[in-house]
Amino acid sequence: MKENHEYTLDIKKSLMNKALSYLSKFSSTENKLNKILNSFSDKYLKTVNSEQLSKEIALVIQKCKDHGYIDDIEFTKNKIEKYINLGKSEKYIIFNLKNYGISKSIIEASFEEFFSSQKDNDMKAAIIFARKKNIGPFYKKPDKPNPDKLLNKWFSSFARAGFNYEVSKKILNFESSFEAENFLCNIDNKQ
Repeated sequence: MKENHEYTLDIKKSLMNKALSYLSKFSSTENKLNKILNSFSDKYLKTVNSEQLSKEIALVIQKCKDHGYIDDIEFTKNKIEKYINLGKSEKYIIFNLKNYGISKSIIEASFEEFFSSQKDNDMKAAIIFARKKNIGPFYKKPDKPNPDKLLNKWFSSFARAGFNYEVSKKILNFESSFEAENFLCNIDNKQ
């Protein structure tokens, strides 16, 4: 009986070591850490009862949460801000957060908090997107081929990136890159 208890302690220790090793390198979610630990246990802890292993993994994840090593809410807020600064649309962000295994309620609450405290984030992301793609006010070629065709192409680019028509239209109505950058600076100064 004593040997079995020592063996349990080794399982806890190896799972916790794997969790800490992973979390020291990557920011993670509960779901991702659970997948990592299950994968690790499938590979290295095959002899252990799967029911006991599930309990141990749940305890390790809870311990990581208690110590603040994983926090899905903070992870979500950081990803939203990162994606906005990369010029990603709200739809793109939601899709990727769901892929991380973040719950719908956490995503909605984080978006509501982020967008209520910082206005015009969709516009900010769209301007950054236009700058990266050199479209709209950032278009640099001196001779524009067919303006209508070019405008449709730009609207399509915005749509594929997940921006709605109204935001796309506002960005494409800027006369120059200077005007767009000025608008972007004013957004940043308000926040």
